[in-house]
Amino acid sequence: MKKLTLTVLFFLIALINSNKSYSDDYSDAMKKAAKKLDAVQDISDRAALLKIRGDFERILQLKKNEWLINYYMAYCDLMIAWSYMGEKPDSENIKKYNESCIDLLNRSTDLKDDFAEAYILKMSANSNRWQYEPNKMNDIIAKGTEATDIAKKLEPENPRYFLVDATITYYTPENFGGGVDKAMPLFEKSWESFKTYEPKDETYPNWGKDQAAGMIALCYVKKDKLDEAKNWIDKGLESAPESGFLKGYVMKQYDEAKKK
Repeated sequence: MKKLTLTVLFFLIALINSNKSYSDDYSDAMKKAAKKLDAVQDISDRAALLKIRGDFERILQLKKNEWLINYYMAYCDLMIAWSYMGEKPDSENIKKYNESCIDLLNRSTDLKDDFAEAYILKMSANSNRWQYEPNKMNDIIAKGTEATDIAKKLEPENPRYFLVDATITYYTPENFGGGVDKAMPLFEKSWESFKTYEPKDETYPNWGKDQAAGMIALCYVKKDKLDEAKNWIDKGLESAPESGFLKGYVMKQYDEAKKK
């Protein structure tokens, strides 16, 4: 009997250690992949984004928190879609990666319907659809509104909620209810919310603070208030010194405005 009890005890210890190792493998892999994603701030680096997306895809094999992994893969796809938006938009690739993003986000919310971050990304991905589906504006607006309402209900103080809402507003023409003046307070709200918001753990999304500062700077550039713009660029770089968004795109807009 004593021998049997010891055998069972050893089995349970081995099982606990195995589960701990499995959990550690998942957490370590997620942290490493998320750190790489944070470092790739330059959205035009498609090769790096595709490589990181592959890292997350391999983590799926661990069969844990698949809703969160799908979210990160969707975020990679969204950034790749953004990289095809420029002076000469590539609508075919914008559609390819944006639709993949939406599909992955739907999988995420199917698995965890109270995950606010996925609905926040859906807000952004749905707004991108007008670039390749301008004939489906009613559906785009309906799905965007649905994602916005759910995200706001789940996490009304999430800084990325304000950031995405502000970005959509910023790029919406004034005669359609958008523009710099309406977007700027939302960007400022996002920035303030980042000061107190804490992700649930190290594997949860924590991006966007530098983008909030950068977009406020761009608002000031649009208003031709370059001293204020530089102040916000500096603020953003204090919190994210390696931000490619700030050091690349935003500084480029600022420098071009100074030359005028």
